[in-house]
Amino acid sequence: MNPLAGKFPFALAGILLLSGCTTAYQKNKFGDFDQALAEGRSLDALAIAEQHSGLDDTGRADDLLWSLQAASLMRQEKIYARSNSLFDQAEHGMKDEDTKHVLMQGVELAGSMLVNDSITSYTQTQYDGVMLNTYKALNFMAQGDYANARIEWNRTEDRQRRAAEHFAAKIAAQKEELAEEEEKVDKENVNRTLEAADPLLAQQGVDLSEWQAYDGYVNPFATYMHGLYFMLKAQDKSDYSKAHDSFKRVYGLTKHADVKTDMNMANALRRGQSMERQKPTVWVLFENGLGSKKEEFRIDLPLFVLTSNVSYSGIALPKLVDREPAFSNLQMGPVKTRPLASMDRIIQAEFKTEFPYILSREVIRATLKTVAQKQLQDQNQLLGLAAGLTQAATTGADIRDWSALPKEWQLARVQRPSNGKLNIKVAELDQPLNVTLDPESRFHLVYVKATSPMQTPQVEVMNL
Repeated sequence: MNPLAGKFPFALAGILLLSGCTTAYQKNKFGDFDQALAEGRSLDALAIAEQHSGLDDTGRADDLLWSLQAASLMRQEKIYARSNSLFDQAEHGMKDEDTKHVLMQGVELAGSMLVNDSITSYTQTQYDGVMLNTYKALNFMAQGDYANARIEWNRTEDRQRRAAEHFAAKIAAQKEELAEEEEKVDKENVNRTLEAADPLLAQQGVDLSEWQAYDGYVNPFATYMHGLYFMLKAQDKSDYSKAHDSFKRVYGLTKHADVKTDMNMANALRRGQSMERQKPTVWVLFENGLGSKKEEFRIDLPLFVLTSNVSYSGIALPKLVDREPAFSNLQMGPVKTRPLASMDRIIQAEFKTEFPYILSREVIRATLKTVAQKQLQDQNQLLGLAAGLTQAATTGADIRDWSALPKEWQLARVQRPSNGKLNIKVAELDQPLNVTLDPESRFHLVYVKATSPMQTPQVEVMNL
């Protein structure tokens, strides 16, 4: 009897333990959450997010990504203080991730090369940070706390200002890291695998060629809201100039007629025209649908590409999957909301910068695992089989993302109704949304949120 046969159950136990680190666990968590959102069960989705965030009775959470998910749903449910508390914790988590000791990062990366990227800490995207501060600012505005809203809009714009240099530095760091990893493997094997994977990527519909970032990796919605805040809550003429600059940038990106009207209004105000001369106005913002999310796909590689005498070799990668808008638009009398900013486009652009790095790392990882599998197979077939099963079990893609973000934002700018009653018709619904505006205010932001056609849109009114 082979003396290793008795040890085989322990090998299988190890395989099962490692497989718990793969995307099967991620899929279960995200599957239930995303399904609840798609079905309009936002409170169920919030409960799932709170559980995965580790939220305790004291309001503390310990998971960065799920804190973002929960906080954005708390905002949707108008639980503003708790939402911002979680956003604050997530922001601290982002800072900790940014300043993580180089040695700790190296340990994480080395471990991930043996398993997969899902075992590393979640690393926030650039748009995560922008949306975190944007939502915090909107929460403060909804509470009438304009001083703290000002701080968050300044932070949002600072993140946007640094976006382009962030990506340049990140790409350079990734190239350096890949060069170090390539030292551990036969580069010829890596190149052969990349060539073999190319047509298989095409079969999966992975074509990033048409995805383009907004100029400077800007989120036009965040920049637009920055402008609207500084125009309507200006403390001096410099604020009107800030607003004008933001509107000008967004108009250059979107050519939205209402943004041009805002740009002209901010320009008149910075030139000395009084606010009292401006017509009472309602800005209707529509946060629509759910943005692109990550899903895993696998490519089983031809065994001859890397080496012979192995039982399995393959790679697993994330791809972006579009989700549908909740509704087509909103209508106030003859005026309809029109697209202002696409979160899909922002997500796609950042994913495009990351994907070559993700692909190269996964190919290097597969090469390392397959060579090790062959070496064990050459020594003993049972060990080789166990290694092959382990490789198959631990091959997985990192599909973590802030999946509660919207698909798009739409905008319409309308004159304030004289009776203070705004009737909003949703294209696919029979019953309109009836909004009452504060008669003491001349300017109003009506923020409509719809994640699913199966749920009535939620309305938030800020009387400015």
